Amino acid sequence: MKKSIIIFTALMGLILTGCQKESVTSPIDSGNPELPTSGNETPAWSVDTNYDYSSSMTAVVKVDLTITYPSIGDEWQLTPYDLVGAFCGERCVGVAEPTDSLFFVYITPPDAENTEPITLRYYSRLLKNIFYSDDTFPFKNGEQQGTVTDPLRPRFRTAE
Repeated sequence: MKKSIIIFTALMGLILTGCQKESVTSPIDSGNPELPTSGNETPAWSVDTNYDYSSSMTAVVKVDLTITYPSIGDEWQLTPYDLVGAFCGERCVGVAEPTDSLFFVYITPPDAENTEPITLRYYSRLLKNIFYSDDTFPFKNGEQQGTVTDPLRPRFRTAE
């Protein structure tokens, strides 16, 4: 009887092991080198509150990481906690969370005679990573970069 129970248990173990579904990991979870993740916490990007806001501009931005990382397909998605920051050098001059699928970034220059170009950074909460754009645009008081129907679509990459 004992021998039968041992054989039965061994057979059931083999059957159950063979019937398990193959585990599938997404590129996000598997560390896909084409989809960089890191342990970055949400950045503390903020605009200087002492600025007088006498001049400003806006940028309407659509983030699409599949432009740079096509292998991510449907695995990457925008979350309400993602951020787009506008920077003049290393100084944050605008930051926004998404509204639907767009970021409406209110940009203030670091000084009245700013000549440095504006660059954008994107923080993905899902990937816990900051992505940088090489695309730039000049600060022009009262102007807007991108629209709701034709938003800016910068190409984002990692710092590495």
